[in-house]
Amino acid sequence: MPPSRSRPRVLPRIPLALSITAALLGASTSAEAASIRKGPYLQALGQTAVTIKLELSTPEPATILVTGPGGFSTSKDAASDKRFHAIRVDGLAPATTYAYRVKVGNVESKPVDFTTAPADARPFKFVAYGDSRSDAAAHAAVARAIDAAPADFFVHTGDMVQDGDNEAQWQEFFGIEGKLLANRCAFVAVGNHELTVPDPTGQVNFLRYFGATETDGRERPHLYGSFRWSNTRFFLLNAMDTWTGDEKEWLRAELASARDEPGLVHRIAVMHHGPFSSGHHGGNARLASKGILSMMRDNKVELVIAGHDHAYERGEGQGLKYIVSGGAGAPLYKQRSRAPEQQSFESVHHFLEIAIDGPAVNVLARRASGTVIEQCSYRGTESWSCKSDEAKPSSAAPPATARASTACASAVPGSTPAGAGGAAALVALAALGALGARRRVSSAGDT
Repeated sequence: MPPSRSRPRVLPRIPLALSITAALLGASTSAEAASIRKGPYLQALGQTAVTIKLELSTPEPATILVTGPGGFSTSKDAASDKRFHAIRVDGLAPATTYAYRVKVGNVESKPVDFTTAPADARPFKFVAYGDSRSDAAAHAAVARAIDAAPADFFVHTGDMVQDGDNEAQWQEFFGIEGKLLANRCAFVAVGNHELTVPDPTGQVNFLRYFGATETDGRERPHLYGSFRWSNTRFFLLNAMDTWTGDEKEWLRAELASARDEPGLVHRIAVMHHGPFSSGHHGGNARLASKGILSMMRDNKVELVIAGHDHAYERGEGQGLKYIVSGGAGAPLYKQRSRAPEQQSFESVHHFLEIAIDGPAVNVLARRASGTVIEQCSYRGTESWSCKSDEAKPSSAAPPATARASTACASAVPGSTPAGAGGAAALVALAALGALGARRRVSSAGDT
């Protein structure tokens, strides 16, 4: 018998979301200021363009105004009056800081800065985290710590919310992370809790808010994609896929193309359910059985960053280094059984600060409190070199999480047919919502 589908009580977070909106707009929490429900936030940030997204309470026009060095100024209007806007701004210069403002009706926001991706191989930093669902207080604590961390962008390993079809939970997420996402882009790997089957509402929501884009900024109807920053290419994968169709063939071609990509030094895969884990779910066996692990290893992928198990774990196996970072708010999991690949494990809310400088990759795993779990580095195919900068907490690990409404389960929707247009795919997915009762099927076999 499947577990109960009762949902956790969602605490009212609208005042927090509105306070962030009011701060951005430079106005009190009034009807005008409250017209922006989510955002504005950055997506698809590249060397010469960015997409700025926002969601309004009612269909209205919106304009993005961008200024930069040397008297640069441009504005982009939304194509139509609607509630959700994704406005692409191009003509920007690499590694350059700009300021943007949003105008909705007669209200104009305060300027917010962002910096484009570099065209050269300069050093950069990013923050990685995941599984921010279920516990708003823990999520907010991690978000506050991340806000103080130096980073050019963010990488999220999925499970942003408990139920991808729950509007209140998405509102809560943006209320907590609104400040972070306003000036630094989040590149996201879809999690199982963003996917709902057969009702596609969760998938539609994810694609709207954080779906991958083409290099020219066009949104893709796929739950996977890649992007480049400096000397590193990131592959954002839907780990819940069956790996028998489009995503596998896309990854094969993308990895092959990256082998000869000029100036590329590092290849990092980001996914929700990774190949190795000592936590409740264990490793994603399908990645090995369907040849994905060997495909990545043979094409010079050196690091896999995953989530799904709500803990910090680091290790190495089958020619791949890995980190499980699923501690951004979800109820913590104890170690179930030690994976042979594991080198470090701690059940704690945390995030990663990652710095890449030429061939060197440095990882600082930091608890939500700000204390350091460990500091590790590597170069290329070399093994991890680590040290613990601070003693681990003396308190016992938290008890295993009761698997009720916060339990992990996942959809396996397969891949969207190639060639479908982004907007058309979303409409088609939404139309499927009338089909039957929902269920979830885990990639690891749990329900």
